[in-house]
Amino acid sequence: MATSPKNSCIYCSLALEGDRTAGVMYEDERVVAIKEPNPAAEHHFVIIPRKHVPSYNDLTEDDISLLEHMKAVGNNLILNQVGPQQDTLLGFLPKALSSVAHLNMQCVTLPLTCGWVRSLAYKPLVFFTIDDLIGEVKESCYNL
Repeated sequence: MATSPKNSCIYCSLALEGDRTAGVMYEDERVVAIKEPNPAAEHHFVIIPRKHVPSYNDLTEDDISLLEHMKAVGNNLILNQVGPQQDTLLGFLPKALSSVAHLNMQCVTLPLTCGWVRSLAYKPLVFFTIDDLIGEVKESCYNL
């Protein structure tokens, strides 16, 4: 069951109600995956945790397994949608570029099909990969 501190979070509403008009591709007890309504590539979807987490800055040690689950779901969806040979990006846009204050993982195949300005959001200095985020959260929790 999703937890939401605010009824105004569109992603919490989606996770609670399972709005089929949102293009739900996958769901389980922890996450919902939807097609990105404004895709940056031929295959672009978003994985949203049912638990309300405002951004990756709010993650704790308890969320490491959620991030690992999001990664597994993203990899499986990419494999099922486009096959194993497709180059992909799995990760997070910075809070300033995210339109919803709810953690969401972008799953994007390459090449990008969006304009060059938008494509800058998916560059290494801006885009935070899932592997980097898992490493950062572990490091901050365990001081490794």
